[in-house]
Amino acid sequence: MSVDLFAQAPANRAAALRTLRGCSTHPITLGCNEDTAGYLIGLYDHGDHSLLPPLLNAGLHSDGALSEILGDFYSNVLSKNPRAFLSSVRLRPLKQQRHLCWMAGATDGSGIGTEMLHDVRHSLRVISSRRDGALSSVARVCLANVNRANASK
Repeated sequence: MSVDLFAQAPANRAAALRTLRGCSTHPITLGCNEDTAGYLIGLYDHGDHSLLPPLLNAGLHSDGALSEILGDFYSNVLSKNPRAFLSSVRLRPLKQQRHLCWMAGATDGSGIGTEMLHDVRHSLRVISSRRDGALSSVARVCLANVNRANASK
């Protein structure tokens, strides 16, 4: 990302979010593509965590290069901040929870790397073992779908 794009982030962010809404429809409309998602992921990585829900919405109907960049992003969020990922996924219908967690497990299509997979599985097991926790149920769903996406590992 260019420094100029981040300096102009408020205007660019609003335009990118409008475009990203086109990723959340089936078929994808409004010129949505992996560049839009990549820009917003860059803003997320620079601290704009309010972008996680719209980036998750974009994954519900994505395919091709857009799915690859979003899957990689989801796996990184799940690995680095599993509670944030699970909190954003938790209020969605079960079918969407399964799909988004599977995308996180599939990453760019190659699956999660061995070390990261071990860490993600461990985090999800710990969170899911807390029977009274608000995230335990979605952590179990996520663990099952991460495992499904990485069945050969």
